[in-house]
Amino acid sequence: MSRNQFRVIVGSYEHNLLCLSLDLSLNTPAFTPIFHFQAHSLSVKCLDVSKRYLVSGSNDEHIRIYDLQKRKELGTLLAHQGSITALRFSKSETTIGDAEQDVDRPKTKKSGDKWLLSASEDNNIVIWRTKDWENFGLLKGHTARINDFDIHPSNRIAISVGNDHAIRLWNLMTVKKAGVLKLKNYNQNGQHVRWCGQSGEFFVVALLNRILLYKTSTAKVSRELNMGKLTIMHIEVEKLDDKEYLCIGLSDGSVCFFPMEPLYAEVQDDEPEFKPEFKLHGHGNRVKDFRFHKNSFGQYLVTIGSDGKVVVWDVKTKDQVAVYDCGERLNCVAICEESIEKYDSMRKRDSETAEIGEQSEAEEDPAALKEILLGKAGRKKKAKHSRKVEVQLE
Repeated sequence: MSRNQFRVIVGSYEHNLLCLSLDLSLNTPAFTPIFHFQAHSLSVKCLDVSKRYLVSGSNDEHIRIYDLQKRKELGTLLAHQGSITALRFSKSETTIGDAEQDVDRPKTKKSGDKWLLSASEDNNIVIWRTKDWENFGLLKGHTARINDFDIHPSNRIAISVGNDHAIRLWNLMTVKKAGVLKLKNYNQNGQHVRWCGQSGEFFVVALLNRILLYKTSTAKVSRELNMGKLTIMHIEVEKLDDKEYLCIGLSDGSVCFFPMEPLYAEVQDDEPEFKPEFKLHGHGNRVKDFRFHKNSFGQYLVTIGSDGKVVVWDVKTKDQVAVYDCGERLNCVAICEESIEKYDSMRKRDSETAEIGEQSEAEEDPAALKEILLGKAGRKKKAKHSRKVEVQLE
């Protein structure tokens, strides 16, 4: 019988990464520490997980790569000259850099999570190819720190916000700038951004205490929510029981849930002020980050705060089901399956079809991809963007 288990990974101001296994099948849910170690020389600011791989970004300007299945550090990505502010794996079947108009280009195998995007205080976004962790492209345009970015569901466009009072759109097919919007009527910079709607018809920008809902087709604000004196710490757009919600983590330790459907409707003169449908309050102070996890047993929300607590909620019942005090000031969180280390979850090497030198859980390096963007000259010199090491995580 399968158990209701998953893993929670958190990064802290104290430079550490902590992985906890949570078993909700027990009468009293229990956390089991898997590893806890100093991952960076400064605060861990952001995390993301793709299948078996974990990446962490820090104020020390480094991006570390870990294999969760083998509990090893694989290397360090060095391209930014500033604190890492956001990391995000692509989650689409579309291939970045594959512009539709170039029909004569070599075709590459399309699969999800082939790309990692990283943003930094150096004003740039770097595109990494996860096959070999090659620095595949650079998105330049912001004139100040990038605070957050998100990738469109089609994987063809990205959007970013920064301290230059700008919202920038990026064409991921050509790896070039696609447009810029200025926050003319607001004296605050964008702190967070997320696509929303069935296929990205809208996007949400969070300022310090205000939410702006933009319609993608017009690039104009269609709605505005004011959080008053509370500071917005994090936002996500998530479907809960097939209903889309804007989820806002606030400085008072709560997460507010606004249904998106009424927000998409046209503004009426006499409509009442929008209020959250419900609120979950689990922390004594700021909610620094949160993530959702869905499995066959239900849907869960994991929130972390500056109070050092990891709080797990059952979304359906809106009850706390587990709490863990890390004793550290937490900054970011990621979630992966409990089966991450199981042998049967590994992708095996097929001895009949594999190329010479091909390894399990590795893919060949398609030089054609680099030639697509950089031309033949780009193949002559291959810079070393990762330092290969093997460190056992304990």
